[in-house]
Amino acid sequence: MEHNDIVVGTDGGAGGAWAVRWAASQAARTGARLRVVSVHHRQPGTPTGPDVSGRERAWAVVAAAVADARGGRPALDVRGSALPGAPGDVLLAETRSAALLVVGSQGRGALASALLGSVGVHVATYATGPVVVVRGRADTAIGTVVAGIGDPASAERVLATGFEEAHRRGCALVAVHAPTPTPAKASPAGLGTLVRADVSETVTRLRTLFPTVPVEVELTTGNPADVLVAASRSAQLVVLDAGSAPSLDPVNHHLLLRADCPVLLLRDTL
Repeated sequence: MEHNDIVVGTDGGAGGAWAVRWAASQAARTGARLRVVSVHHRQPGTPTGPDVSGRERAWAVVAAAVADARGGRPALDVRGSALPGAPGDVLLAETRSAALLVVGSQGRGALASALLGSVGVHVATYATGPVVVVRGRADTAIGTVVAGIGDPASAERVLATGFEEAHRRGCALVAVHAPTPTPAKASPAGLGTLVRADVSETVTRLRTLFPTVPVEVELTTGNPADVLVAASRSAQLVVLDAGSAPSLDPVNHHLLLRADCPVLLLRDTL
């Protein structure tokens, strides 16, 4: 599999269907190949053979999802795979070679840990590549792209991805930084001024690459998770930094459970 492939996991449930449609739209935007994956457990079925019925059900899910993804996009390159194993482990393995892994926010069947339940959290925590969790208003083409900036050191990566995604969608970018609590001897006002200056400098530099993307920088107060959830209500996508695996900080975890639009988690690459 090439590193520009988008991989989407589905179990045939509603969450998986939205994930497939979102991934197909993203593949069409980027020119990537799409691969649909459904996972079935390794169960013996009979003393002499594999669980054929489970595999057949997984392939039926894949066939339906491929047809759904291709609907209205005859030129889209879509492949499908039904893979045995534990859903979390199989999907994590995909993140090692895919450009992007897409999962839904809820599921049943082979992904019955209820994405985003234990499987979704596991994938988001341990993934070695970028992951999108499709939730909320998954089908909206209206609104902004929100770049959520936590650590100023990650601002470059989050903003660059935010600009690129906004450019693809023909929409505005909103860069949101909600400062986390500072040590008592630090000056929140002074820190905020420095952060705004750093972010504004990065925005100015990136605007030369994406001159048609309107951009707004918001330095806000309040709980970062609540601020970003509120911003997601008028967004098409929220972009966040997840650092190095394994990690999933409380703000990211809250967004994956509460955001009103799909959430893209970026990862450090080694």
